[in-house]
Amino acid sequence: MRPNLQKIYPEVEEAYFVERENRFVLQLKNKQGTIFNAYVANPGRMEEFLVPGHPFFITKNNEGKYPFHVVSTFYQDSYILLDTIKINRIVEEMLKEKRIPAFRDLKLIRREVTVGRSKFDFLLETGGKKPVLLEVKSCSLCHNGVAMFPDAPTGRGKRHMEDLDLLATVGYDTYMLYWIGHKNAQVFMPNGHTDPGYCLSFCKTKHVHFLAYRVHMTDPITLDLPGLEEIPIDYEQSKSMCRDMGSYILVYYNEKEFTHTIGSLGERRFERGYYVYVGSALRGLEKRVSRHLRKQKKQHWHLDYISPGRMKMIKSYAIRRQDRIEEKLAHRLLGICDDYVRGFGSSDSGAPSHFFFFKERPYRHRRFLDLLLDYRHIQTI
Repeated sequence: MRPNLQKIYPEVEEAYFVERENRFVLQLKNKQGTIFNAYVANPGRMEEFLVPGHPFFITKNNEGKYPFHVVSTFYQDSYILLDTIKINRIVEEMLKEKRIPAFRDLKLIRREVTVGRSKFDFLLETGGKKPVLLEVKSCSLCHNGVAMFPDAPTGRGKRHMEDLDLLATVGYDTYMLYWIGHKNAQVFMPNGHTDPGYCLSFCKTKHVHFLAYRVHMTDPITLDLPGLEEIPIDYEQSKSMCRDMGSYILVYYNEKEFTHTIGSLGERRFERGYYVYVGSALRGLEKRVSRHLRKQKKQHWHLDYISPGRMKMIKSYAIRRQDRIEEKLAHRLLGICDDYVRGFGSSDSGAPSHFFFFKERPYRHRRFLDLLLDYRHIQTI
């Protein structure tokens, strides 16, 4: 192996996604068809990977209750390291080898240091007068070259950022480093679609130095160390995601078939299965989505006759953009759904419906996830 390549596990085998048991356990199937559970040291949602048959790479686990440990996955032509514990160890090695320009005058490294109310990944001593606090965030979400963090709401991550900003005023240099596991990442931004609070704190931060680095894996267990490369952060687009406006996709589960009158639409039959609703709110996006969960409300929109009560909302996806894209979303959903409720939610739309039926969970459907991520990660569609 070339000296600049680092093999981070001795061996690996390929397995395929079946189900997610909980935050830290995936149910996988090997090439022989055996189904088993494997530990994954990544608490994120990772929804873009959780499609039946999606590949994961595992190694034998000699500790804990599960015989295998998830190492990495493959997405959009790139291997992605998923072991967040291993990532911090690799960052420490890269700091020691002076591969990150901001810390090339490094003199001392301390791991997991508590300052104030937070524990940070690194306390560094450099040639500067101030000690340096460095927090590392592992970013596995990258679609069409746009990397985003977090992929699930993170109160802890928000607190880290706010504390770093405060500590920078009392004698520290503070840094947040986003480790992006996708070799094709071209730009980074906070994920205001999923965690608007984190995005808002990111944009309000005055004193923290933000760094975004992409990493190249040559295979499921090997890092190309010279492939570490800094990529730009899109601050302007980040600010636009702080606005409480955009479109939304709601996923409902209907336990049993029923027929119901939907206002002026008249009587409609709803099969057992999953339904996806598309809407928009160019003002008050969060309030609009919350309204659909309220029991006491005036029946104004078609969805008010269904939600809540008739069906259970199980997922909601915000797409924070200034342009109105709900009709575009509806037309793309028409191409992947099993059926739709004609006229539902589409009174002022060119689409025949904004309420779509799926026999199986849509969020385990590759084309549904591509639709969502395309509109979240590409701002010019």
